[in-house]
Amino acid sequence: MSTDLYTKIYNFLVNAEEKHITAGSVIYQGIEENPQISQIELRTIIERAVSFANNNNNRGSSRYTTLLEIFPEFEISYKTVCSLRDIGAVKTREEDTITPDKIRKNIIELKGKLKKNTTSLYQHLYSDINNITISELSWKDPLASQVISDDSRLVQQLPGHLRHTFMKPVRQMVPTALPLIVQRKCDEFVSTFIENRVFDLPQKLLHDGMWKETDIELSYTAKRILDTLSDSWNNPVFGSEFVESLNEGTYVTNVIVPAVRATLKDLPLGKSTFITSSERQSSASANRRGVGRSGKRPDVMFVMKHGGKYYELLYIECSRLFCTTKKEIDDGVKLWRECNDGLYWTRKSCKPDKDEFGIVGIQVAGNKLLLNVLIRDMSDIHHYYHLYETDIPVQQSNPSIVSEFVKSLLILRNIMIVNMTLLYNASLPRSARHIEDSTTIKSPLNRIIILEAENTKVKATLTITRSNARSKIDLLEQRIIILETEITNLKKENAEIPELRKKFAEVEAENAKVKAESLREVKTRERIEKTMLELDGCLYHKSLSMK
Repeated sequence: MSTDLYTKIYNFLVNAEEKHITAGSVIYQGIEENPQISQIELRTIIERAVSFANNNNNRGSSRYTTLLEIFPEFEISYKTVCSLRDIGAVKTREEDTITPDKIRKNIIELKGKLKKNTTSLYQHLYSDINNITISELSWKDPLASQVISDDSRLVQQLPGHLRHTFMKPVRQMVPTALPLIVQRKCDEFVSTFIENRVFDLPQKLLHDGMWKETDIELSYTAKRILDTLSDSWNNPVFGSEFVESLNEGTYVTNVIVPAVRATLKDLPLGKSTFITSSERQSSASANRRGVGRSGKRPDVMFVMKHGGKYYELLYIECSRLFCTTKKEIDDGVKLWRECNDGLYWTRKSCKPDKDEFGIVGIQVAGNKLLLNVLIRDMSDIHHYYHLYETDIPVQQSNPSIVSEFVKSLLILRNIMIVNMTLLYNASLPRSARHIEDSTTIKSPLNRIIILEAENTKVKATLTITRSNARSKIDLLEQRIIILETEITNLKKENAEIPELRKKFAEVEAENAKVKAESLREVKTRERIEKTMLELDGCLYHKSLSMK
């Protein structure tokens, strides 16, 4: 039994919220950790973990009952989780594993290779591998795949001079020290580093169709953006050969995020603003969904901290470089919903100017960039605008496309500068009564998830009911068989009764006849005995008279 897996499941049963503990969630813990585990072994581990976890719960309590409900639902939940894993709906740590036979074959081949080399190192390794129990190796062990790792016991236990020989490639690949000039550069960087400190924003700015920075400042930003294009233009992965197979992550990491970072670099407030590109959960979306619910995860966000709260001022949704129509439509819907949540989230804590402050959304659909903004007007109505659209010059393009791309990002920077001043100088809400909740309609997906969970539970209940009914039916069928056998025997017995009665009458008649004959014989014998007694008496008297 896997101790690590048992510990993981036990900790989940003890620490997870009760509403998250189901047969499916527990089974997923096991399959995620070890995709190759058998159903029987997993059930054994779960049974043991539940038994020990329930020692912490009062018998009959809600949590105690919840843990016990895992077992009736185990079979159908196991099939469901495996099916979801197979179609890619849930992710596991599955790797291509190797069978015990393959491991044994690999070790034999490795020993053959080592034996051919007559050096002391290889002969020593060959001898040590001979002492290894192959059955104890798993697919996770490098040695099982004919890989000898320097941190393995096999190498660690080598004599000093042999280990020195084994580690020779490391000494050849890793220079012993940095050049002095590089070391001085590092020292100079640390000693002269000046932290981006928070400083006051300029007075509140407004959107008036004018650039908020000087031409020189804008040219510096443009230069940074162009430098990021230089990197992608020299990267063959963005060529026509790979465009259809290129994944979203590569596109976002190598093109979109560098361009956005270059655009928003050196904005006011220093370390109080940051860009997140790791699909960080949106606080605004999570707040709208409610306590305990996960929020949406935009591909990129620009966040500003002010007054102890983090405000999400920019959302970016990206596709692959080769974008489908459905993906473009879905991301467009997701983006305006995120912007709507973001504006409500902002206005829960402060009241930036209406008709001015807005949440920006950028959609990257293939090689198109669409710049959007959502604002609130003086009547508290939200407006969503498509501000600008341009091509993204992923590969070398003509100057007009490049300048349009740079312009779109400079517009983004200009909007961010104004919005940050509006937020920084915004008034606070006067009463909790004026705090609004987001109007964003819950996605049907939530309802689908709820219905699917309910459907799974109903199926599990139905399975249990069917199982119980089947057991009762089996018992009834067995009882019917017994009763039918008894009925058959009784019918046979009933069929034999008239014959028995006839025989009994005959026997009775014969018996009566025998009794009558016996009675006559008795009477005859009595008469004979009486006659003999009388004769004996006569003879006795006659003998007396003769004397």
